[in-house]
Amino acid sequence: MKAFAATALLALLVGCSGQAPATSAPRPNLTVSNGTTLTVTLVVNGQRVGDFPPSGAGPKIDVASLPPLPWTVEARSPSGRLLTSMVVGPGEVQSMASGAAIVMGRVDLSCGRLTIFAGDVAPSGPAPPPSPGNPGDCAP
Repeated sequence: MKAFAATALLALLVGCSGQAPATSAPRPNLTVSNGTTLTVTLVVNGQRVGDFPPSGAGPKIDVASLPPLPWTVEARSPSGRLLTSMVVGPGEVQSMASGAAIVMGRVDLSCGRLTIFAGDVAPSGPAPPPSPGNPGDCAP
């Protein structure tokens, strides 16, 4: 009888230890570093997120208000011209504890550098020499 009770208890415990339902992937931080003379509009999956003024702090991006991953992130000029973009998929961005991986988009214009990135760590390492850009690339 004791063996039966122990077996029944074990079966009950195994049955209750099933995996928890899957949850959506955590949303990484999203940042704009605007070193240009343009006001840049950030768009995620077609949704306008905010405007980022030249060389200034833009709005804090509330990633909880963004759609679930994957994201197509675009930085656009005041006229709507695409300046740079990136795609952020589930699991692509990792924290410092797991080796820090980010996703980024960058463009060098004649009026400065624009970088967008997803993750907790700003792009690092030696910066490439700035590109002079192309004439007219900073037109709104």
